Amino acid sequence: MLPPKKLKKAFKKVEDENWILRAFLKEQEPDDVDRLVNNLHKELFEGFDCVACSNCCKSIVPVVEENEIQVISKRLGMTDVAFKDKYLVKTEEGFIMNKKPCPFLTGIGCSIYECRPENCREYPFTHKDEIWSRLINLVENCAVCPVVFEIFERLKKYYGDEFEQYKEKYQELWG
Repeated sequence: MLPPKKLKKAFKKVEDENWILRAFLKEQEPDDVDRLVNNLHKELFEGFDCVACSNCCKSIVPVVEENEIQVISKRLGMTDVAFKDKYLVKTEEGFIMNKKPCPFLTGIGCSIYECRPENCREYPFTHKDEIWSRLINLVENCAVCPVVFEIFERLKKYYGDEFEQYKEKYQELWG
């Protein structure tokens, strides 16, 4: 698996192909895509140290739900209002962390790991069903998470010739 520091450069090389794979996967049976991605998630995360990587903590800003704000602010000995003022910004999606990298990322991992937001616990969501409906996010997450990058590379191999033919057809249509 690629080290996080090499991920962005590697992603740039395959980004166009990943967008074509996304279009290809949209034409596959959704349950089959879920099964494949879920199985790859299980296999690849088994030997992966997310805390050591922490690339998601450096690259994305998670949504933080109101009930999570209460738990985290209590853990930090702050009021909800003080926590929101110091660490969050309100968007259409709800509250998100106000900067990258995450202010709770330390040299040894997340300082609020036990009560981190669900968005952090569930990232990159490749263990969930309905992958088909989140493929845009997954393509983007290939630049953030080494496991997602590897999942996409393995999906290309799994679909093999069928995907190669689709790429040729796609190139003819879209250039």
